[in-house]
Amino acid sequence: MWQLRPEEIRTLALGASLLGGGGGGSTRAAALLAERALRLTGPLTVLDVGELDADAYAAPLGLVGSVTVFEEKPLAGTEVRRAVAALERYSGVRLRAVLGFEAAGVNALLAVAAAASLELPLVDADGMGRALPQLDQTVFTLNGLAVSPMVAADDKGALAVLDGVDGLLAEQLARSAVVTMGGWAMVIMAPQRGSDITRYAIPRTIHRALSVGRVLSRQDYGAVLADHGGRALFRGRVVDVERGPRGRFGGGSAILQHLDDADRVLRVEFQNENLLVLENGEVRACVPDIICLLEADRCVPVTSEDVRYGLEVDVLVLPCAAAWRTPAGLGLVGPRAFGYDVPYSIPRGES
Repeated sequence: MWQLRPEEIRTLALGASLLGGGGGGSTRAAALLAERALRLTGPLTVLDVGELDADAYAAPLGLVGSVTVFEEKPLAGTEVRRAVAALERYSGVRLRAVLGFEAAGVNALLAVAAAASLELPLVDADGMGRALPQLDQTVFTLNGLAVSPMVAADDKGALAVLDGVDGLLAEQLARSAVVTMGGWAMVIMAPQRGSDITRYAIPRTIHRALSVGRVLSRQDYGAVLADHGGRALFRGRVVDVERGPRGRFGGGSAILQHLDDADRVLRVEFQNENLLVLENGEVRACVPDIICLLEADRCVPVTSEDVRYGLEVDVLVLPCAAAWRTPAGLGLVGPRAFGYDVPYSIPRGES
């Protein structure tokens, strides 16, 4: 058990942005909400996995929809409480804690703000260990845990309760509801027993984001690689960006030319998140590992939305959670799940 203080929120936001792997959205508005919440309530209690009683319930939550719309039309402040009240009423259980379904990007910060507003502890774990685009792409669905009943709440007072659905149908119905609700909603998934969270959730992901943020604050991405087992792939300048539909989400590709060797060319494919990297046609990295872009010499994470012509970036790769490197995990979030017919292999030197 440990305490997250309001003065640590901006550091957390920096690390969470990098762990979004190009996705997860801008953390600016969510960081302000989380910092304000902790200044009102005081430091937030964060539980390590295993500290939640085996028979106690916690539920994964986060924002679904457009982060851009969310920044233009932020939380009214009642969404999480209304969603939790509906979930508890419908499921008949009382929540003892919450956790983010992804502890990366905007949702790492919104999980903090939600826990503070509910006056509940936050579990230092999540369902993805990075940002992924779909609600069914969590270790909970990977291990056969229920995702419904699920509740979506918007800023105008509406609630949508989904039940009797599996992960993929829940994802599809939730997306439809979010469009009707104006572009985004706070979504809380089915309550999970503490024993299942201990067994299946990806642990210490809030701690990891905070640790990454501290190192980036010192503008030392080499320490990120040393501390978290990553690899530096490339330092280059963006010479072309193409955007267009990729699967169910917006995406595109960016072409980078190496700063010191003009014959080296890198292509980054993204669908919200960065999913595939090829150098001169050879695969250098792919999902589910976390492909990160940082502004060169500044250590500022770059989202796929912010990639632009002329930007100089460092391309890094951080290892994904072990659950995603299993055959079942790769089936859910590996490169073929996103339409790339390439194999995944564990990088040399990693176990």
